Order: sequence, then C-alpha cells, then structure tokens
Amino acid sequence: MARMDFQRPSAVAAVRCTSYEIDAVRAALRDMLAPLGGMAAFVKPGERIALKPNLLTPAAPERAVITHPAVIGAVALEVREAGAFPVLVESPGTGIAHVAPVLERAFRRCGYADAAERYGFELNLDTSWERVSCPDAVWGKRMEIMAPILSADGVINLPKLKTHCFMIVTGATKNLFGVVPGLNKAAYHAKLGDRRRFADMLLDLAYFVKPRLNVVDGILALEGDGPGMAGSPRPLGVLLAGADPVAVDVACCRITGIDCAAVPVLVAAAERGLWGGRPEDIDTLGVPVGELAVDDFRMPSPYTGMGVGNFGRLDEPIRRVLRRFNRMPRPKVGRCTVCGACEQACPGRAITIDKKAKVAKVNDSLCIRCYCCHEVCPEAAIDLEFAGIGRVMRRLGFVK
Repeated sequence: MARMDFQRPSAVAAVRCTSYEIDAVRAALRDMLAPLGGMAAFVKPGERIALKPNLLTPAAPERAVITHPAVIGAVALEVREAGAFPVLVESPGTGIAHVAPVLERAFRRCGYADAAERYGFELNLDTSWERVSCPDAVWGKRMEIMAPILSADGVINLPKLKTHCFMIVTGATKNLFGVVPGLNKAAYHAKLGDRRRFADMLLDLAYFVKPRLNVVDGILALEGDGPGMAGSPRPLGVLLAGADPVAVDVACCRITGIDCAAVPVLVAAAERGLWGGRPEDIDTLGVPVGELAVDDFRMPSPYTGMGVGNFGRLDEPIRRVLRRFNRMPRPKVGRCTVCGACEQACPGRAITIDKKAKVAKVNDSLCIRCYCCHEVCPEAAIDLEFAGIGRVMRRLGFVK
C-alpha cells in the first residue's frame, strides 16, 4: 500500500447535516472538506482507494449500528470525481467468518450492495489476508491485515459515531480494528483483554494503516449500550473529517461530552505524544465544536464501572481490583433466540448454547469481559450487569 507522509496533522473539520438524502450528504461533505483542501488533497487520479466503513453486524441503516450507505456513496462519488477508484473493504465484527458468501450477504442486508450499484463503487470480496511485521508497535508487532487494504493505494476510514461498552467510544481509531479479518479479531481480544493493552494495539494498527482521511458519520449516532443492537439511535446531525484519527476522536468526544480521560485509546495516545492531552486544543474548522456539542449523550451503562469513577488516580487501582475478582460488569443473557452469534464471537470460549433449554449460557470464570457477545447479538438479548463486590462498590459510589 502506497502511503502519503503522515505527520499527525490535527486539523479536524465539521459540518451540520441532518439528512441522508444523497445530494444533502454530498454537499455537506464538500463543504466540510473544503478547508482541508477538498478530496483532491487526499487522493490522486488513477489510485485505487479502499473505503473502510463500520459494518459491525448486518443491520438496517436506521439502527445506527453501521456507517450509512449514503455517506459511503457520497465519499465514493467524490473519490471518483477526483479521478480515483473507490472500493469498499470490510470484515464484519468479531466472531463473523471472513468468507465471500458472508460478505455478500452482509453487504446486501445493510444496503451497501444497492449503494455500490447506484454510486459506482466496488464491493471487495477478496478474503485473503497477510501477516505483517510492525517493529515500531507497542503490542501489535505482527498483525493480520486484509490483503485488499495492503494493496490499496490509500485508505479512507468511514467510522460511525457510537458508544462502546468496552472501549467507551467507537470512532476513527477503533474502526480500523475492522481491517483484521473475521475470526482473527477474537485472538486479539483473548490476548489483550485489558483495555489499556487493547487500546495500545488499536493505535499500533491505526498508525500502520495510516488512513489518508477519516470521515465520521454522526448524522445519526448511537448512544447508550453501543456499539451493537442494544444501543439507541441519536440524531446529532454532524459529519466530521480529518487526517489524524486521534484528533478526530477527540473532536467526537468533545461534541458528545465524553470525557477524553475515560477513553483508553485517547489516554494511551496522549502518553505516546500523539496528541497534547488537552481536548480544548482541538476544535473543528467549519462549524466549531461549541456549536455542535450536546450535554445529554447517554454513555454505556457499565462504562464508569470499568475503572472510570470519581476518585482520580484511584480509579485505575479500583478497576484492577474489580478485574482481579472478576467483578466488572458481566454478560447476562435475556431474550435469547439461540442463534449462536455470541458463542462464535466469544474469544474466551465462555459461552455455550444450551439447545435443550433454548438459551446461551455464560461461564463467568472464563469470561474476559471483552463484551464481544454484547456487540454482535442481533437481538440485543445480552445485558451487562454488576454482581457481588462490583455491585456493592457501585452502590457505595466507588464506581459510578
């Protein structure tokens, strides 16, 4: 993959957009990219550009779980107008096999197949991948990356603005975990169950891929118990864009009111010197953050119980105590349809399907609290709850 020089430019642009009507999205996209130099600043004629959306699990666009097809279409049209060739490259979430029939079905169910035909971009069905060396990485010294990402001339990252029960927020950086193919993702969750180590791996991955541009779909965001079907769609009416995924994520947090100190990726990025650690230093060109910010964006229910509380430097030791005694929020199965998605996604092999009882069962002693099961459940049938010591500490206020 040929890459432009990547000097961590912090410029982030934002624009209001309240409709997914393609002309409205395209006009907003052009306005947003104008202060960044337009699409021509990011792609060159004749290049093959990989568009990386968020397709966690096949879902209708109105559920706000996936990047909306209209946003992908608008970006593809701008890439084509700049003389390049857009191709959508994605591997859905943890536990979903990375094979052509699965991809075809996912693209069709979420509207990407129709969008590809309408707006003239290619759908990648090449499921090959390569193991690459990343000597400068902190945790991901060797990583598995989809071959079409590696062979593209450049990558445009198209995340959805969502909350995330494990990593607090899904934005530009987290979305690039999707370049790891299919079931390989589970190995990373199993090996890096600690949020900080997982965050370091996400940064390693993001700065290996080096997306030329990140365009965040926040027209209809997802709040509450994201990033999957348990979250709630929230109209924000905003698009954001920038070359640096970390800077884009800081801007997303400022708009939604998410504390950057609660986001493991941003904490790790600040310690690496990838941003200054002061959210107020990152504003948005076009429409300023202050005009876009909301104060009632709902966080995932367990997020503050995962080590982000009211006690400053004591928060992390408290989180370690909770984890040591396995008292972080645990998955609780409710309206189960025994589809098996959670069992397949679980990197700790803690879930089994009891077909006789018609329910998925979680072995709490094996659960690593990655919440992959919660992410991929198509019925939003898995809740997260505190138990034992964790519940007592929450009631006493040691965790929110």
